[in-house]
Amino acid sequence: MSFNRLFSAGLTDRLGGIRLQETQVEVTMAKVMPGAEPFLYEGNRVGCLLLHGFTSTPQEMRRLGQFLHGCGFTVLSALLAGHGTDPRELDKTTWRDWYGTAYEGWLTLHESCQHVFAIGQSLGGSLSLHLAAHAPLSAVVTTAAPLILERRMLWLARALRHVLPYRKKGLSNIHDPEALARRVAYNRTPTRSSEQALLFFRHLYDDLPEVHIPALLFHSRQDLTVHPSMMPRIYARLGSAEKEMVWLENSGHVVTEDYDREMLYARIHAFIEKHT
Repeated sequence: MSFNRLFSAGLTDRLGGIRLQETQVEVTMAKVMPGAEPFLYEGNRVGCLLLHGFTSTPQEMRRLGQFLHGCGFTVLSALLAGHGTDPRELDKTTWRDWYGTAYEGWLTLHESCQHVFAIGQSLGGSLSLHLAAHAPLSAVVTTAAPLILERRMLWLARALRHVLPYRKKGLSNIHDPEALARRVAYNRTPTRSSEQALLFFRHLYDDLPEVHIPALLFHSRQDLTVHPSMMPRIYARLGSAEKEMVWLENSGHVVTEDYDREMLYARIHAFIEKHT
């Protein structure tokens, strides 16, 4: 993925009477699925980099992005490499390509913002933590982030990728039916990409002690996609002096879109204000 000068004239949205300037973002890959487009909302010099989950799209971050822009912040939601087009495109990528998208998004915000916060859902949360270990961020927020270290999962992915290159996905773990109906994501997962994700988590495990910025972690107790035990695992490994875990009670996996979202948004807003 490449960005074509993100701070140029573009599209507009409207939310609660607030006019949102959304920049046209060029994506140099296969045709993007409707609703999966990356977006940029221009605001003040506090930048929020929103990173979506594995096989998902920026659609699951859009309402959060609109809320944060309504608070005055500049918001960029990147489309991870191989996502939002066709699962065959994802099959061609590695975890370093996904991280490359995250880093490029950070670099874009860093050029014009005094503060940059990385906020990631699921895999996007794990990528945000990796970014926090390698780039100067003000703070990091994760929602439902995985840190899967079991070797048997990696062995299984390697064994299956030649005989079962794609696995069909079921319904997303979202309790809110309206949010579930809005969902824009792949309906199948490349097994090779699952292997890449598992390789990334092992790499991330070694990086977590190098994260020293404030960290705010969220996870739902009802998450059926990423086990809730992942949050304490990440928390214990983080090198941050200031870190907090917040449990959500009414959502599934995609907490940015589910029933707890308003409380989640408010906590993220307060966290950003505290660290600017």
